[in-house]
Amino acid sequence: MQKCGAIPERKDVLGDHLYSLVVSLNVTADEAAKVTGMLLEMGNNEVLRILQDKKLLQVQVKAAQGALKRRSDYKSFDNEELAEKLYQRVEDQEQDNCAKITGMLLELDCDVIEKLLLSNKDLDVAISKAKACLDNNENRSQVTDRGKDEIGEELFDKVVEIYPDLAAKITGMLLEMNVESLKVLLTCPQLLKEKVDMAYKALLNTSS
Repeated sequence: MQKCGAIPERKDVLGDHLYSLVVSLNVTADEAAKVTGMLLEMGNNEVLRILQDKKLLQVQVKAAQGALKRRSDYKSFDNEELAEKLYQRVEDQEQDNCAKITGMLLELDCDVIEKLLLSNKDLDVAISKAKACLDNNENRSQVTDRGKDEIGEELFDKVVEIYPDLAAKITGMLLEMNVESLKVLLTCPQLLKEKVDMAYKALLNTSS
């Protein structure tokens, strides 16, 4: 085993020492900083092993450089080209919601998208998860709409007793609130009256 000099203990000192060794392998300063950062993520114990073994250092630096190159090559893709590639792959499996699913997947990190494009299995899983999420959101939206329709009818019946001429407009204003708040109004006559009066005054100010 080839020693690389005295081994420091603190992580910041480890980083400085590791950086100097990486630079000594004819790596540019900018790339050396990136490589050092990647190697430091491996943990202090592994970094200490690297610092003590020049061959291991060379292997790990080469691997990090390869990862940086792949990332650089991938990021050089134009966004439109990347989206088009992903869209085509998604469309092959899910034509109905391919645009929405592609949009959801494009929010992932570049490294993750790269893996998806290279693995049919991973892409299948990602598409299935996105589709399930879309279905859940759609079902939740339908439930919410049904809930508001029913609440709207009950709310209108109560408002019409207070301001019959403006009941439709006031009910429409109140329905801008979320479902949970509307349910509270229906169970609390005093609070409902306050909100209805506020809506009524707002309508009067608008018309005056």
